[in-house]
Amino acid sequence: MKHTAPPAQSPAALLRRRHTVPKTLPPLEEVLRGSLLRREIRCGKPTCRCATGAGHPIVYVTVTFPGGRTQQVTVPRDLARTVQRWIGNYGRWWQAIEAVSAINRRLLQLREIPSAPPRRRARHAPPGSGRSRARRRRGPPR
Repeated sequence: MKHTAPPAQSPAALLRRRHTVPKTLPPLEEVLRGSLLRREIRCGKPTCRCATGAGHPIVYVTVTFPGGRTQQVTVPRDLARTVQRWIGNYGRWWQAIEAVSAINRRLLQLREIPSAPPRRRARHAPPGSGRSRARRRRGPPR
């Protein structure tokens, strides 16, 4: 995949573009890293049709992890399309991350990094308010 710089745009246009990228993505819950592979296996039974003809079709997802460890998961036939879509969604997310990264690099070159949005206030009550007072009031009257 080539990594190209975004076309020359104003910082405001870059920020608008960066803001729209996540809106085009599928749900994160539908993302799967891996490759969907199809092959035929032989069960080893001498009387099975696979002993002399075509093998049994199998579909599986394979993923390689750092250090060379590989994991394979068999995929039921009725889920193969869903798994293929999830793997495609992973590619779309990856492309979106690269696109946003390219925009951010351009903003950095222009020295137009926007300030961070204000942090949201915590929803819990400050110490000494709410339930903690109610607990102190419990007990026999004085």
